[in-house]
Amino acid sequence: MTTTVVRTRSSASFLALVPHLLECTPRRSLVVVPFADGRSSGAMRVDLPRGGQREAESVASTVIGMACKVASTDTIVPIVYTDEPLSGDGDLPERHLVDEVLARAGICGLRVLDALVVGPDAWGCYLDPSDASRGRLSDIAAAAAEIPEDLPGTDQFSAAALPTVDDETTRAIVAVLRDVDDLLSTPGARRRLPLGRRARADEVAALVADPPALFEKALTADRVTASMTAALAFCLERPLLRDVALMQWAVNAARGDAVLDAQTAFGIGEPFPEDLARPMWGEGARPDPARLRAALDLCRATAAALPAERRPGALSACAWLAWAQGRSSHAAMYAEEALRIDAQHGLSAIMLSLLDAGRLPEWVFERPTSRGGRGSSRGSRGR
Repeated sequence: MTTTVVRTRSSASFLALVPHLLECTPRRSLVVVPFADGRSSGAMRVDLPRGGQREAESVASTVIGMACKVASTDTIVPIVYTDEPLSGDGDLPERHLVDEVLARAGICGLRVLDALVVGPDAWGCYLDPSDASRGRLSDIAAAAAEIPEDLPGTDQFSAAALPTVDDETTRAIVAVLRDVDDLLSTPGARRRLPLGRRARADEVAALVADPPALFEKALTADRVTASMTAALAFCLERPLLRDVALMQWAVNAARGDAVLDAQTAFGIGEPFPEDLARPMWGEGARPDPARLRAALDLCRATAAALPAERRPGALSACAWLAWAQGRSSHAAMYAEEALRIDAQHGLSAIMLSLLDAGRLPEWVFERPTSRGGRGSSRGSRGR
């Protein structure tokens, strides 16, 4: 894993970096950036509370508790993103929430390097709320221009939207899925299919016959074909094969083979190995971030290619993969959408219960190292 270090020289340059840490431009959010020895490698975001003091206290306790779980955290910077203007004569928006965050940080022995707010018209500092400390949004934009990557243009919600797929592609995938369902469940169905449909169904069925090979091929392919998308949809609709895919994408192809063998043995009464099951609940070694991101993109594209009634399997996979990356807001959106379609969908209900309890995988709170793996992480040095 390679690490990019960006040194921030001012509050504006720090605020320019935050969307890169989050991989989205937050709206109506409280963001907490944890630091260890002057360096941060990520950020955490929660929605701004809509209720009164009790909800503000709960949100503050949650984010500080999460910051304390990040290894070696000694300092934080809380940032509020609000739709309220900062140009009025009153106090800065969400002052009570930030005060609760600062109080809990003090109780936990965390130093507060800064406490900032970004509104639609300006940005400001809670530690120095005078008009002189408020800055222009153009200051942030100028600092962002110096960062060697494009600023994420989507907020935390639109970033989870499924890609657009044309209706003709969806109809073709649904048609071949129906033929594959018939081919695999009805004796003599293959002989009754016209030659063209039979060839397409045979191609998908051949991919489904070796799920780990399919999952790895789809993850690493330069282009995912319609047949591969149909085969993925078929597998993600089936909990046993979906779980194989998730565990394989989190680790490697060998893990997929092992989980598939264990699932088969479990079906005839043998116990499921605990070490193979632990990652499903967010325990164990940190997965490869690059594989998780690629798998999420793959499952989002698969869900988008299906009609709503056939999406829950792929959406539940999206929910788990987003959760595994610490993207709890996105995970909740995918799980909720799956449950709107199928109120009894098992994994989606489990994911939502984990999210409602504030549960994230253990590895989310680990700090990336410079050794091993693929992908990249972006860090910042405090001022």
